Amino acid sequence: MNSSSSSRNPGFGTSAIFSSYVEHSRIDMQGEDANVYVARALRLVIENVLAQLSATLVVTISTRHLGTAQWFEYMMNNLVDSWRMTAVQLLRFRPDSVHISVPGRKRVNLLLVDSYSGLQDTNITADNADFDDPDYYFIFLQTRDAFIPEELRLILNHCLANFWLHCNVMVQTAQVDVLVYTYYPYTAARCQEAHPVLVNRFDGRRWLTNSSMFPDKLRQMHGCPLTVLTWHLPPFVELVLDAASGLVRAKGFEIQLMRHLARQMNFSIELKNLALLRPEAYRLADGANDGPIERLLHRSANMSMGYFRKTARRNQLLTTPMSYYSANLVAVLQLERYRLGSLALLVFPFELPVWLLLLLALVIHMGLYLPCRRRRRNVLGGEREVNGGGLQILGLLLGAALARLPRAWRHRLIAAHWLWASIPLRISYQSLLFHLIRLQLYSTPSFSLDQLLAQGFQGICTANTRRLLLEMPQLAGSPDSIHALDTPSDWAVLEALQRNTKHKIFAVANQDVVLSFLHSSSHPKAYHVVRQPVNVEYTGIYMPKHSYLYEKVDETVRRLDAGGFIHAWRRASFMAHRREVLQQTSRRYINHAKLSGIYMVMAAMYTLAGLVFAGELLFRRWNWTGTLQCFLWTDRQAFVKIEAFPIQ
Repeated sequence: MNSSSSSRNPGFGTSAIFSSYVEHSRIDMQGEDANVYVARALRLVIENVLAQLSATLVVTISTRHLGTAQWFEYMMNNLVDSWRMTAVQLLRFRPDSVHISVPGRKRVNLLLVDSYSGLQDTNITADNADFDDPDYYFIFLQTRDAFIPEELRLILNHCLANFWLHCNVMVQTAQVDVLVYTYYPYTAARCQEAHPVLVNRFDGRRWLTNSSMFPDKLRQMHGCPLTVLTWHLPPFVELVLDAASGLVRAKGFEIQLMRHLARQMNFSIELKNLALLRPEAYRLADGANDGPIERLLHRSANMSMGYFRKTARRNQLLTTPMSYYSANLVAVLQLERYRLGSLALLVFPFELPVWLLLLLALVIHMGLYLPCRRRRRNVLGGEREVNGGGLQILGLLLGAALARLPRAWRHRLIAAHWLWASIPLRISYQSLLFHLIRLQLYSTPSFSLDQLLAQGFQGICTANTRRLLLEMPQLAGSPDSIHALDTPSDWAVLEALQRNTKHKIFAVANQDVVLSFLHSSSHPKAYHVVRQPVNVEYTGIYMPKHSYLYEKVDETVRRLDAGGFIHAWRRASFMAHRREVLQQTSRRYINHAKLSGIYMVMAAMYTLAGLVFAGELLFRRWNWTGTLQCFLWTDRQAFVKIEAFPIQ
């Protein structure tokens, strides 16, 4: 019995050791042939699919059941040991160990999980949420057949909610069938839903479907609607209310681009018109909660466009494809601020040396032309002296004729010489002065933003432009030099500049908008565009962060830009907007408001002529009355003399 019992004890000990090994290794979950079958399927996925996407692979094991975790590790040890083609980062999340977060980008992922809860424990969503380029997830779900439908539904909904477009789930059934499921967010039957779709099956040697393991899911969106957040900002986006249907029609450069994207990807557009407020009114500036950035963050819209400028802050919060529009921000001011004044215009025809020589000649001639005494007989036969001083030389220089020739011959010679010598000066001066007045001459304007600020100019722009400008070093220290108007349109800023003619201000606006404004203006040459650009701005489509639309939209925009379509649409939109504004302004050319200046000049001239005529009549009447009194007084004096000295 002892011997028998002793003979049974070794067997019992061996069984206990084997049972303990099996319990901890869990290699008995299924037969070894099934393990080899699954390992071969995973190896083909890694070699033929994942290795083509990236040189590194992140393998994550996350389970809520300890035995499944051990089985996954057993599978991966055999798989990695026989395959050395790429660098592997192995992450383990087990219920019997402390979870240690491994931050960083995880672009190509092989996840081995036993449930949806195990997938949540990986926290890969947070690690990849701040990146715009696409990532790939191949998830191996190992669970009982009864749990597969529900766990598969939860995992695919998780992929849809977190914008995991390239997300496949591989399952193994009890019959050792290895199947791969994925989802299409837009199908003919449903939109924005994650319904499981079988895309591949393993037969033991190869995957039966020869198509891509990660198919293009956005080539055909079956007319599903996408919400586009926009606002009225021509010529980029122009919203017009149709009086007949009561609907808002949209046109413009960016709307044309969006419609082409809709045709390429076969989706419909639902426009959401947003009344833009000042940037300080939104939540990102401790304000309201319904701005374009906030709506995209809450994913209540798929895209946002309308001259939406790219900034570092927006790129950090949202996703944007390639910029399809870029232009300079330029400073514009009225040339009236540089117009020469009356005194400066009178002095401008001659340079300083010419004026000094002319002044010297004038002094010399006045010194030679000594005051002469002239005598004039009165009506009674008396004489009086009249001074004809050197001021007559100044009159000759200005072209005035002498009232009476000097009596001395030397004075006559000096006057004649000065008169003939000043004729070429007067002709050249008057010709240059007329030419300069006709040309509307201006002094040299500023050619940089720094010069404008140094001359005491104040800038006006939109609120968004002001936030962009304050990031510049030369303006960050003096924010009071730039003022924001309560308008999102650069066109309105330029109109404000046109109305304000009394202050030293300049406008900062988009270069293309400035060119359109100048072409539509009745006085385009009255404005000066500073030669040195203030800044460069880029415009693009913004989407929620990590949006799965990014890859397809970016690819389409790049292809359109390479073909020259975007440039042609942009040029046509700006030209159409320019023609429309020209038609509106041309209708104003024929009204009386445009002729008011002529009316005022003519009225002033007629009034002045009437005043001069009335003054001449009064002077004539006053002069005739004074002459008559003078003659009466002279006759009376003569009569008194006759009485005092009677004729003998």
